[in-house]
Amino acid sequence: MAFTRRDFLRRGTLFVAMGLTAPTFLTRTVEAMPEFGSSAAANSRKMLVVVQLGGGNDGLNTVVPFGDDAYYQVRPTLGVPRADVLRLTDTIGLHPSLAKLKDRHDAGQLAIVQGVGYPNPNRSHFRSMEIWQTAIPDKVASNGWIGHYLDAQCCGEGAPGVLPAANIGGQAPLALWNEHVLVPSIGSLSTFQFRTEDGEAPDPATSQLETFRRIYAQQTSERVYDEFVRKVGVDAVNTSETLKRVARSYQTTVQYPRNGFGQGLQTIAQIISGDLGSRVFYISTGGFDTHANQARTHANLLTNVSDGLHAFMLDIERLGKLDEVMVMCFSEFGRRVRENGSGGTDHGTAAPVLLLGGQVQRGLHGQQPSLADLDSGDLKYNVDFRAIYAGLVKDWLGGDPSKVVDPSITPLSLIRTASVAPTGLDPIASQGTSRRDLIGGLLARAIA
Repeated sequence: MAFTRRDFLRRGTLFVAMGLTAPTFLTRTVEAMPEFGSSAAANSRKMLVVVQLGGGNDGLNTVVPFGDDAYYQVRPTLGVPRADVLRLTDTIGLHPSLAKLKDRHDAGQLAIVQGVGYPNPNRSHFRSMEIWQTAIPDKVASNGWIGHYLDAQCCGEGAPGVLPAANIGGQAPLALWNEHVLVPSIGSLSTFQFRTEDGEAPDPATSQLETFRRIYAQQTSERVYDEFVRKVGVDAVNTSETLKRVARSYQTTVQYPRNGFGQGLQTIAQIISGDLGSRVFYISTGGFDTHANQARTHANLLTNVSDGLHAFMLDIERLGKLDEVMVMCFSEFGRRVRENGSGGTDHGTAAPVLLLGGQVQRGLHGQQPSLADLDSGDLKYNVDFRAIYAGLVKDWLGGDPSKVVDPSITPLSLIRTASVAPTGLDPIASQGTSRRDLIGGLLARAIA
């Protein structure tokens, strides 16, 4: 069956991977989509991998205050036995399921920020995650903190290269929503492909890819929708093929866990191996809402996180990029201090944030919240999560933190070699390559 221009428009032709379609807002704003330009600005190849632990990770059983007797008094059945804690200091240690992350700590590659939260904490999964993803605690926002970074640093002359950011998994999170930069959601590189709105993928018989190229590659249209389809569609085709080439060339001896989180991290390593100028990756893993029977469930969840991140770091080391990659693990809130009657814990507030990488300032940062000074049974935060974001944007990604968080927030420095030069262009983009030859794909801002 031959496909015509009318077929593409009628079917709402777009996009890449997983059958999702374009947000309608882009038909109104396609003219604002900047081209990748050229610049003599210094290049920064630093990459940030954001790991979302969905459900509310129990921070007290992740970073364990085993030196405080009060911990065992409020958690008579869930408290991690002192003998099992992987000790970081004489009073603080890691859950035994995090053995491989403890090895990373001992190698100088793990930092833990204790007592992270925000004013007037919210215990709703939806609202608290929204706050963490937008970095705006006091009002509802339409774009995310990473999205603000992408808008400020990764378009026009500040564009870093082929694939500025990617979400691994399903629909992109609010954190990635932005105004100008297209961000793909990728299940795996092998399934990342051009699709129409009804989910059809091309095959040799229909030759939709070639039809699309023939119709739109050289066309200049005065109609905004046609121009939108042309720009984004060609980007989608090219990005799909680029990532498939990366997948074919990637080889590793590292054994990743055979679960969704492990395979998603391997997908990130594959993209990194292709040197596509990426700056930010986002990946989520869930199950941390442990209201009942927590002990075994939480141990298994932490094992998956530890083993997956360890494999990822081994792969990054193999690629020679240990000093170019930083991982940040967060959850929307911690758990209540006291265990409940169902062998679990309920929604709480402050919790630790973990950072992993070759250039991180190893060890504990901030203060472990006091178990004797609680806020209605919850931990009091002492580090605003926005200070972590600001520090990573400023010292790691080379951006302007005031574009991402409230300018009154003081960045928390967690990088050994702070600060890096301002973000510039990837060498590929600096040669004047047009946007059509570069990024494309699914949009982070997926709205109805």
